[in-house]
Amino acid sequence: MMESKFERRFPVDQNAIDLFHGHWASKIEEVHPGLTSGALPMFSADRRPSIAAQYLGLVPGSLHGMNILELGPLEGAHTYQLAKLGADRILSIEANSEAFLKCLIVKEILRTPRCRFLLGDCLKFLQINRDRFDMIFCSGILYHMENPFELIKAIAQHTDRVFLWTHYYDPDVPSGAGRKPKVVNCDGLELILYEHIYGETTNSGQFWGGTMPSASWLEKAGIQRCFEHFGYQFSVHEDNPTQEAGPWITATALRQPTGAHG
Repeated sequence: MMESKFERRFPVDQNAIDLFHGHWASKIEEVHPGLTSGALPMFSADRRPSIAAQYLGLVPGSLHGMNILELGPLEGAHTYQLAKLGADRILSIEANSEAFLKCLIVKEILRTPRCRFLLGDCLKFLQINRDRFDMIFCSGILYHMENPFELIKAIAQHTDRVFLWTHYYDPDVPSGAGRKPKVVNCDGLELILYEHIYGETTNSGQFWGGTMPSASWLEKAGIQRCFEHFGYQFSVHEDNPTQEAGPWITATALRQPTGAHG
């Protein structure tokens, strides 16, 4: 990766992708045949952005007229889909500096419109910034937080519509074996957090975890309780309890503006 400051090949899009050869997750050739990046079909086949549009769009199935905050865009594949679904504006915040640079490469190659990427901690952004958004798209990030309640609390200050894709803890699934439970009180809500230590995986060129050495997972019911605590109606649209990396859900949280917590 980035072995030389100079590129001597003829200038083509693949050269930029090759800066992070072997480090890509998403498969850009889905939408740009002839290029080669990663293996995951996130630019087209991945249904998460379309599910967000179906249940949270101002017009079902469309994101037209919406100002969206995306947390953890990874490589900009979901950003690309959100733009294709008609979002007016997308602000995407990524903490992983390598992933951030890959987002910029994808944006340049695919000419993703109406989006901006920022490098930094999305939780700090939410806790300090005062802007409101029509929707917050939160995919693959909640289970990387030290305290997931704090992220949900911060999200609740900025929107009435939340898309969520996350792993959750299930004591009956082997991948969660040995995780230490910790009972915490968050704004009067008693929750059990299960510690997940990243270990040596952080040295991998394909580590896309959190910013700290460990994270905490919530049980599925705990996630729902957190959102309901802030006045959301929480709906699970997909539930995969047997996935090897850990059970996951695709969900939305919708709160009527009159019930917004300020």
